[in-house]
Amino acid sequence: MSVWGEWLRLYGPAVLTWVLLAWRIISTRRLPRDPMRTAVLLALSGLALSQTANAPVAYAAIGRFTGVPNLARLLCHVSMLLVIWSLQMLLSYMNHPPEVARARSLRHAWWTVAGVAAMTVFFVLAHTPVDDVRFAERYAATPWVLEYWLVYLAELAPVCVGWIRLGWRYANLAAGPTLRWGVRIAVVGTVDALAYHVHKMFFFLQHRFRAPYLDHAVSAYVDKFLPPLAHVLIVAGFTMPVWGPRVRLPQMLGWLQQYRSYHGLRPLWVALYRAVPHIALAPPASRLVEMLWPRNLSLRLYRRVIEIRDGRLTLLRYLDAQTVAATCGEAAASGLTGPKLDALVEAATLSAALRAKAGGARPSGSPAPPAVHGGGDLDSDIVFLRDVARAYRRRKWTY
Repeated sequence: MSVWGEWLRLYGPAVLTWVLLAWRIISTRRLPRDPMRTAVLLALSGLALSQTANAPVAYAAIGRFTGVPNLARLLCHVSMLLVIWSLQMLLSYMNHPPEVARARSLRHAWWTVAGVAAMTVFFVLAHTPVDDVRFAERYAATPWVLEYWLVYLAELAPVCVGWIRLGWRYANLAAGPTLRWGVRIAVVGTVDALAYHVHKMFFFLQHRFRAPYLDHAVSAYVDKFLPPLAHVLIVAGFTMPVWGPRVRLPQMLGWLQQYRSYHGLRPLWVALYRAVPHIALAPPASRLVEMLWPRNLSLRLYRRVIEIRDGRLTLLRYLDAQTVAATCGEAAASGLTGPKLDALVEAATLSAALRAKAGGARPSGSPAPPAVHGGGDLDSDIVFLRDVARAYRRRKWTY
């Protein structure tokens, strides 16, 4: 790695975090106080302090100034516990009334203080006389270092698992693409961070008890890249609602969503077009052309939805009420409920209609009356039809 690349790896995450933290503070200073916003600011502050203490220049300066070798390592991990407490606070306010969330946050604060006290005791007991930013590599086999790390992991892991589980669920309900994708990116960063800390636990076990684990080269590679990657993902995710609109990220994400939807609907649309070609203004281009030349995407996606709906209306004339009822019963036997069941019923109904037309059935005077499933507007209908298209491809009801 070049000198500049190494500098970016060592100091870039800290600089990035301080810049984005300042930006978030300035951009939200006029907004009313909100516990969840405060939790995010505390988490970013803890990340900034942690990365600063872990930077080689600051690490050495802290040791020289205090006269305590490797004190920066303890400060780095204490700052990370501030991040963990902030995440727990965020989860509490996401899932509980304010009074309950406040009480839960206070209880977890005492748990965090107890963890800091235990880590401090093990830090003092461990004999680590040489101030070295590569602390784990030098002192992996030293007594009390493993115990120190186990306490740290016990503080960190439960909250990380809770954030991974609930954060992803919250992202699916979040309003706006920057918040939704910001939470998802922060969750991915948390998975990365948790994987790294579990890896270090096995690393310390390996050296303390001579247990088999990764060889030195692989372990060094993991240590080199996992922490900065996790840090950048978490910081970028937490701050995306602030900087995302400035770089037109919502528009870019919206376009990508339209692109995915347009191509996701293609198999269902092509099947309907082959059965009733008059639904389309123009015959389908090749998949490659559609992928490489996505012009007028909003209009073309709108047309694709309308043409699928027109095809459905035409094909239902080839079904009788008994066939519709049998098809719905077969789909209901899958065990699905809610919108997923509606999408499966729709896919099964369309498949049955396609088979009936291909088998030479004659259209009836009026279509059988199955319920018309879908969204209340264009966006929600696109989401529903994508589920229908997925179910159509997945089932063995293909045309």
